[in-house]
Amino acid sequence: TIYQKKCYKAVLEGNRDILLRGITAAAMPSLVNIQMELRKCCNHPYLITGVEASQAEGLQQGQEMDATLRASGKYVLLDKLLPKLKAEGHRK
Repeated sequence: TIYQKKCYKAVLEGNRDILLRGITAAAMPSLVNIQMELRKCCNHPYLITGVEASQAEGLQQGQEMDATLRASGKYVLLDKLLPKLKAEGHRK
């Protein structure tokens, strides 16, 4: 997703400000092991310490869940694929 690309680029550049979006109370992500942080970003950007708190600030419960789903390309794919498979009666 677009947000994953932004996080990936921020980790590569070591730019914590983009990841935390101005939140000072959030735990700072450790960017020492860049390969591991990039792997987390590819799986889901919220796995990086402090990113979820910065993205979910000011959102209500339903909006927060939607933001969580939309942040990861894998979740977007599952969100589209699972209802289709269930409607077709796949693996009852």
